[in-house]
Amino acid sequence: MIFGNQIKIKLENIDNRVKISIFGYPKDISITALDFGKDLSRRKMEGYSPDPDEEIDVISGIKNEKTTGEDIIFLYEKGSFSSGLILAGVLAKKLLDYPIKATPLEIGGIFYGDKNEAYIRVAIQKMAITNDSLGSSLEMNLPSNVDLLKFKSLFSYISFSLIPEVQAIQFGLGTAASKKSYSNMPPIPKRVEVSLAPHFDSKIPALACIYDVVFESIAAITLINI
Repeated sequence: MIFGNQIKIKLENIDNRVKISIFGYPKDISITALDFGKDLSRRKMEGYSPDPDEEIDVISGIKNEKTTGEDIIFLYEKGSFSSGLILAGVLAKKLLDYPIKATPLEIGGIFYGDKNEAYIRVAIQKMAITNDSLGSSLEMNLPSNVDLLKFKSLFSYISFSLIPEVQAIQFGLGTAASKKSYSNMPPIPKRVEVSLAPHFDSKIPALACIYDVVFESIAAITLINI
């Protein structure tokens, strides 16, 4: 599993450990154990807590609380891919000049808010008891001038290759997946949905010149050419 272009993140399972490799990260960036600890501590929730025996070893790339410019490699004992991504996210945030805040919108199909807090707690407790998982959706306060080239993934490459009128692009179940739990997830269709805003110049609804986009799979080939 590799994410990104300029900065690459690779996650690997090795026995009881997760190896996190981060390539292309600049040197002389200050980073401390406290930076990682603050974000890792947020994993705790009702009905779930991290393995108390987990341990993180820095193999290379960080020395005396500074990045060295070498590949940053962690070995995460009793860790998981999601916890490994938290480590990578802490480093990614260090490259930004502004704070990033994420606000939940829905958790397991339940709208987030004080009125629904009890329902969300029950859903999380049920998830933990049944060894299930919940979908969710959130929004982030990314400013318009953020350099997303550093953090692009495969799907975002496709989205960026389209045009300004494209407001949303959904793969498979799209946002409907955020309302599901793993146990009631239907088969994922081989489909892509592109939502268009009115043309920015002519103001004609859903009229835009989109580049040819071809999505191939064993089950389907879809050509979008509007």
